Amino acid sequence: MTDELLSTAGDPFAIPERRKPSEGTYVVNGVRARVDAWRAQDYPRASDTTRRLLGFWFADEHRRPDGAPFRFYFCQREAVETFIYLTEIEPVRKLADLLEFAEHGMRIEPGEPKRQRLAIKMATGSGKTMAMSLCVVWSYFHALYEAGSPMTTSFLVLAPNLIVFERLKTDFGDAATFRRDPLIPPEWEPDFDLTVALQDDPAPITSRGILYLTNIQRLYEPAAKEGKNAPNPVEAMLGPRVNPNAAMMSSSEDLFDRIARRGRLMVLNDEAHHVHDERLAWNQTIERLHVELRHRATDDELAGVVSQLDFSATPKYETGGLFRHTVVDYPLGQAVADGIVKTPVIGEVTGAKVELGATTVQRNRQWLDVAVGRWRVFHEKLSPAGKRPVLFVMCENTQAADEAGDYLRRLPDFAGDQLLVIHTNNSGEITKADLDVARRAAREVDGPDSPIRCIVSVLMLREGWDVRNVCVIVTLRPLTAANRILPEQALGRGLRRMTPPGSGFDERVVVIEHEAFRNLWSAELDGGLIVEKEDADKIEPGALTIFPDEAKRRYDITIPQLTRALARADSPLSKLNATDVPDPKVRLSVPDIKPDEYVKYRGLHLIDQGVIEEYEFHVPYAEDPSGVITYYTRMAAKEAGVERLAGTFATLAPMIRDYLKERVFERPVELDDKVVLRRLAENDAQALVTRAFVEAIRALAITEREPTIEESALRVSETPPFPWSRATFDGKKTVFNLTPVDSSLETRFAAFLDKATDVAAWAKLTMNSRFALEYISQSGALRYYYPDFVVRLTDDTCLIAETKGQEDLDVAHKDRRARRWCADASRLAGRDWAYEKVPQKLFDKFDGDSIDALRRFLHASGTAS
Repeated sequence: MTDELLSTAGDPFAIPERRKPSEGTYVVNGVRARVDAWRAQDYPRASDTTRRLLGFWFADEHRRPDGAPFRFYFCQREAVETFIYLTEIEPVRKLADLLEFAEHGMRIEPGEPKRQRLAIKMATGSGKTMAMSLCVVWSYFHALYEAGSPMTTSFLVLAPNLIVFERLKTDFGDAATFRRDPLIPPEWEPDFDLTVALQDDPAPITSRGILYLTNIQRLYEPAAKEGKNAPNPVEAMLGPRVNPNAAMMSSSEDLFDRIARRGRLMVLNDEAHHVHDERLAWNQTIERLHVELRHRATDDELAGVVSQLDFSATPKYETGGLFRHTVVDYPLGQAVADGIVKTPVIGEVTGAKVELGATTVQRNRQWLDVAVGRWRVFHEKLSPAGKRPVLFVMCENTQAADEAGDYLRRLPDFAGDQLLVIHTNNSGEITKADLDVARRAAREVDGPDSPIRCIVSVLMLREGWDVRNVCVIVTLRPLTAANRILPEQALGRGLRRMTPPGSGFDERVVVIEHEAFRNLWSAELDGGLIVEKEDADKIEPGALTIFPDEAKRRYDITIPQLTRALARADSPLSKLNATDVPDPKVRLSVPDIKPDEYVKYRGLHLIDQGVIEEYEFHVPYAEDPSGVITYYTRMAAKEAGVERLAGTFATLAPMIRDYLKERVFERPVELDDKVVLRRLAENDAQALVTRAFVEAIRALAITEREPTIEESALRVSETPPFPWSRATFDGKKTVFNLTPVDSSLETRFAAFLDKATDVAAWAKLTMNSRFALEYISQSGALRYYYPDFVVRLTDDTCLIAETKGQEDLDVAHKDRRARRWCADASRLAGRDWAYEKVPQKLFDKFDGDSIDALRRFLHASGTAS
């Protein structure tokens, strides 16, 4: 891959080399500098638990069960790293502790809560829920494994309303995210015993850990009484607003009581801009929980709310300022630059005028019609790729929403169940059955079978509405402070991507501009984002659909599916033998003189530095080798990442004892010799021994097994259609209608394959192809390699080809793994497979017309496989 990439999008996974300073925050820049330095130095002073989790999450690469690659975004990494740093490395126990990181004055009120409270600002669509899960897992295992840990295995996740609750339930319900996503190292899975309790679930909790998921009102609002008037329909759907009154109602005491029994609790607030005032019942409920937890667990001085994490894209006070305790800032502008969310574009409408009329639709019909026209363009371009663009109409009130719904339903595009109005019917009433249908539709609108093409809403744009398919937004209400809707919040409902970042589709969301609020888009939004403007009639989805062409089936290629050859071992120490440990790089000599066992002391005058007193103390060196053996064993286990495995000390200690006696020095030694023990205390001796054992253990941590062939092979023609925004090549000998390419080198290589005399068929592989080979990186991490091209030659043999510009340290490991896969595939599938790496510097010199000629040239140049 790569010489010059044909995409300008940022890398959402990479550690950024530089960033724009956070604006409007008190401590983010100071905290960020410390965390960046901590990461760059490989996490000094981090606990064993922290090191293992950070390594598993961010050094290893992962795949989902369907074969799709999975990596954590850097913003998710920074969120959990910052939480860990401010908990384990430089503990922040109260707001005043953040003053050390402050760039300018920060007011501390006398009655501030005396507990950790951190706000994590992450743009909509950047994966706040996954960041929450990372924080939960770290706390759980830190509490479980680290002596004296201040953390907990009990968690309370709070949502502001039912729609947000439903979204969180998708990930946390039945602990789904912890089973589905790569959050827990395989060897720790037996110790992860966590139950998720939803709202008023009365089931008894017998597990070690518990995660309560509820909307905040369940903790302080009374249950509906018999005969009480029906709730406001919109509140019935969203959940009631956060009540500024702090009255705590006894009807919620059962849930409160169950949570208060846990001793220690970690609270995670989603959409936490709702906690902008300490007088709110939300905040006072958490503080009341803290007090009650401490009161009931008098034997635990750390009892209470050990940490409160406030997650929000807009953690702002009503005055507009950001929360003082904001410690992470990943703004919308950065999320757009990194390609995590869609690029917003303002669709300018010229010549449109507000028409005379009694209804909102009559007055704003021209803007609504433009929005429908743009939606039709998106639908036409993206539906062949299996995408279902949705039009979102935001109205000023329920009457206007009904009018817009009636108008749009007259169009064939949105007739019947293809349009969803979310609020009440014309009479202002809603039945429970209707409410359930609306909520279900809201959850399923992104599904492949959903008929919904248009959503008309009043309040649903505010939060919790995580629809990925929204591509066009038209607002028929002003976005003003009086309406309590921010431009970022309106955009947020359409920012989430339909495809993963890095998939090759540069997604866009179009907001149709209206004269009534044009000025709101003229200023910079969160993180310096300036939304581009284009003529609404000219805005395109910015993508072509790549699909297997039925007329080109003869160019299909079948790739055998082999079981994995590499996997992490559950217990690498069970296979470790003394002979597996290599000799030290250099053997140590035994000093022929005894070490000086006297320590000299001098007392100096503080002012003139003159010697006042001198003494010599007798400090005999240790004669018991057990302490040295223990130290070496623990150090080797920690560096190899096996310190948590059962039986580690019992397995390693005898091997290390014998290694120190027989193999470290130039001749066998006795470990009770004071001279030997003194030499083993030196840093170079420790490094030699640790390196040897770490090398042996890591070699066994990845098991290599003989692969077998699976019944179902992977056919290139089974790749599902997908949208592509970058360069393409119109190839003839490929099953695809067009070939997606990432660089000019790939374009030139594709053109070569199309003309090569001995090529029968070829295909460019992408993430959508689901073909990947696991390998061990230079650092020892388990990663995945996605080859560039697959080729079928005229003699019916096949080739995996990889084009290369610059090469990193992992290229040799990828090459070795690809060759091994080809040898296994040839043996198991009955068809010859080979691997070729094609360096750009050599391909630039090649002018032949066949694969055979290319391979001979590569061989002559010393790079052939």
